[in-house]
Amino acid sequence: MRPSSGALRTPLLIALLILCAGSKALACPTCTVGDPTLTTMGAEAPYRNRVRVSAGLSTRGDRVGEPGFDAIELREQRLDLTAAWAATERFVLSLNLPLAHRRLAYADLSVDQLVTLGDLELRGRLVLFRDRKFAPKHLLSLLAGLEMPTAPSISKNGQKLPLELQAGSRSWDPLVGLGYDFFASPFSLHLVGTLRVSTPGMDGYFGGPSGRVQATFQWQAHERFGVRAGADMRGDAVTRGPDGKEPDTGGFIAFATAGFVAALGQDTLLNAMVFLPAIQAFKGDHREGIAAMLSVTHDF
Repeated sequence: MRPSSGALRTPLLIALLILCAGSKALACPTCTVGDPTLTTMGAEAPYRNRVRVSAGLSTRGDRVGEPGFDAIELREQRLDLTAAWAATERFVLSLNLPLAHRRLAYADLSVDQLVTLGDLELRGRLVLFRDRKFAPKHLLSLLAGLEMPTAPSISKNGQKLPLELQAGSRSWDPLVGLGYDFFASPFSLHLVGTLRVSTPGMDGYFGGPSGRVQATFQWQAHERFGVRAGADMRGDAVTRGPDGKEPDTGGFIAFATAGFVAALGQDTLLNAMVFLPAIQAFKGDHREGIAAMLSVTHDF
C-alpha cells in the first residue's frame, strides 16, 4: 500500500528537528570547547571562528592634587565595546572601543562634564600551550596589543589637564603579557600579567611603563552561576614632562576584587565585579576610589 503524504511528512519533520537541534548543539560554546565553565571575555578556550562581543559599563573615581588646595577630582562612567574573533584554535584578535562620561571637580568648586571617546585598543592572544585540544585544563597564552591615540585632549581655561586625568595619552602604547587559565569544573583560575610602555604623547609628556597583574578565582556553584574573587594590582612609573618629572604620578595600587558571572541564556553571560582599593602607595597626592563593572557578553 502506498504511504500517504501525511505519513511521510511526520518522520521527515522529526528528522529535520533532530538535525536542527544537533547543529545548534554543535555551535554552542560549551559543546565546542568541551567544558561547561562560564568564561568572561579573554579567559575562554578559543575555537576556530568563535566570535564574542561584549558591552561593559564601569564607574571609578580618581583624585590628583592636595585637597583644599589644587586637587582635581574625577568621576568617570565608561562604556567599553569589545569584539573578539578566534581566527584559529590558538589565535584570538580583539578590538576595544571605550566611550566615557567624565565629571571633573576643581578646587575652586567649578565642575566640568563631558562625553569623550577613549583610546582604541587592538589586542592579539596566541595560545602557546594547551594540554589537550578538547576540554583543556591548562592554557598558556602570549598577549600583545596596541593602544591608539583616538581620545581627544581635554583642557580647562586653555590649559590641558594633568595626564592622569585625561581620557587618553595621545601616544601609541604597545603592550605585551602572559595569561594562564586553569579549568577544573566547578573551579577555574585566571592569571594575566601585562606590561604597557608609551611613546611621547601629549605636549611632550611621556608616561612611564605600567605593569599590571590580575588574578581571578571562580567557583561555579551552579551550571548557570559562578562566584568570583581575586586581586588586581598595578604599578606605574613616574610621568615625565617638558620640565622633568611630573608631581603626583607613579606608584602602586592593589585592588581586592569580588563579583559573579551568570548565564542569561545559552550564548549570553552577565558579569559583575567590584574593585576595592586595598593598598595605595602612589607618589605625591594621588588617590583612587572604589570601582565597579557590569558587562554582558554574547557568543555567535
